[in-house]
Amino acid sequence: MVPTIKAVQTISFGEGPHWDVDEQVLYYVNFLDSTINKYNPATGQNTKTNIAQFPKTYTSFVIPIEGRKHHFLCGIKRDIVEIEWKGDNDKAVVLRTIASVENDRPENFLNDGKADRKGRLVTGTVSGNRDSETLDDMILPEKGSLYRIDSDGHVHKLDEKITIPNGLAWDAEGKTLYHVDTMDCIRRYDYNIETGHISNCQKLFVPNDHGIEGICDGLTIDTDDNLWVAVYQGGQILKIDGKTGEILQTVTMPTRDVTSLTFGGPNLDILYVTSSNMQWQRNEPVWGAAIYEVYGLCVRGYPAFKVQLNS
Repeated sequence: MVPTIKAVQTISFGEGPHWDVDEQVLYYVNFLDSTINKYNPATGQNTKTNIAQFPKTYTSFVIPIEGRKHHFLCGIKRDIVEIEWKGDNDKAVVLRTIASVENDRPENFLNDGKADRKGRLVTGTVSGNRDSETLDDMILPEKGSLYRIDSDGHVHKLDEKITIPNGLAWDAEGKTLYHVDTMDCIRRYDYNIETGHISNCQKLFVPNDHGIEGICDGLTIDTDDNLWVAVYQGGQILKIDGKTGEILQTVTMPTRDVTSLTFGGPNLDILYVTSSNMQWQRNEPVWGAAIYEVYGLCVRGYPAFKVQLNS
């Protein structure tokens, strides 16, 4: 079956999609206008906000907090903060800082983040100049790290010498963590779901070994434990066997710059895909990037986990 691809919302540089199974809405962030967004497929409405205390600062991820309606965990520079936002066009407000990383490295900033099945946050840092015109000028190689932030706010470094930490996903049992270092490969770790420790790092998929044009960005997983990977500057999504790294399917997208993706919809069988324009200078308007819905993949995803906080 050939997938059906539908553009549902025009954006400039979408990232970090999170499908909320309770609200049946898609949360995501927009790199260019520093906004947090909520897209409701039932109404076609998109609402967005800046954070009142940081109106011009990019929010690297937005994840709902378990048991706290309208409360989210976000990455701001090197801080993990709790915000309150009612999902409308009013300003979101930072309530408190949960944790901070690498405050001795002002050139570093947080990138992608997700919660594991215990509600712990896993996120990573990038080193470079966010105001650069090109990706090559922006990023300093192997200066970032991967972290786990527990529900009590304690920070644990999981790995280092990472260039651009991006997509994250866990298998059905939560015993395998998949992680994209965009400038290198997709890594697979053994993950201790009770402690959150990782071990046995392996390179699962190296794009250059497969002649892939572009670089791996966001990542999600289906219930067969196969990976779905956004290929930035490659105009496609790859379905990859989570055990062997074999490419199982390629979905060609209408845009070259595919950034991230997650399963959503009532049955978790719609792939929501974020993208960006090819000219990502801050002072330019939207060029037609979009949120896409991809139907007909004949697979389903897992519900996205929310963050759990002890207090």
